[in-house]
Amino acid sequence: MKNFVIIHTPEHVQIPFSTAGIGTRALAKIIDFFCMGTVMFPLGMFGMLISEMVGQDDMPSILLAIIIFVLSAIPLAYFTCTEYWMKGQTIGKRVMNLRVIQDNGGSPGFLAVFLRNLLQLADLLPGFYLLGMVTIFIHRQEKRLGDIVAGTLVIYEHKKPKELVLEYSSLFLRQEEIEIFKRLAPISGDRFLVLESFLLRRHELHSRVRNELAVKLVQTLWPEIQTDSGHEEAFLEKIYLYLRNTAYLSDAPKLISGSFPVAS
Repeated sequence: MKNFVIIHTPEHVQIPFSTAGIGTRALAKIIDFFCMGTVMFPLGMFGMLISEMVGQDDMPSILLAIIIFVLSAIPLAYFTCTEYWMKGQTIGKRVMNLRVIQDNGGSPGFLAVFLRNLLQLADLLPGFYLLGMVTIFIHRQEKRLGDIVAGTLVIYEHKKPKELVLEYSSLFLRQEEIEIFKRLAPISGDRFLVLESFLLRRHELHSRVRNELAVKLVQTLWPEIQTDSGHEEAFLEKIYLYLRNTAYLSDAPKLISGSFPVAS
């Protein structure tokens, strides 16, 4: 059973996400450890070879310390670097469609990524990630200790649909609508993606939540606009179509009208 949480974005928009459970996170971790093994195994073999050649008693302590340090640092470096450069994902998380996000829905910064992965050492206690699994199980947002401290959570990332259905609008705006939209203040790319995400995922939401989100989006992104009750989604479709054709040119997702499909 999926656990849904509501994320409050900096734009004061509430967006639902499904959090990742223990099973999918464990599979992602196994994939990541396999990837790390391609580096750690040769290094481990190199350390054993050096030890055999010079003898453990004669092996310089500094060299032994370096080998142990490198082998211990690889997991921290791997998870920190991949989650930072891949916008909250590792190789394993990408395969399992998981992503780390901040509590406000944004991509985690370097410090947050470093903290959550540094505290994996605590999650290992008393062994086999027992503390981490217990914390994930009892926390309502399925967070482990590192997520709690860093202010992050792991979500299941739904694959972006290839089609966006305009339920209340045609694919063509009237000239008077275009003139109105031209006078509206521009929005940032992040806010445009929030709008697009809502239009893509609204069919997954309960009707009450869907209506509340539509109203909140209009009030937050275009407070100067007054729409008739129940017509918020129609406005959002039209403004999305205008922005997509002017400010954020894109061919994906493919647009489909409510009555018949038309290529974008």
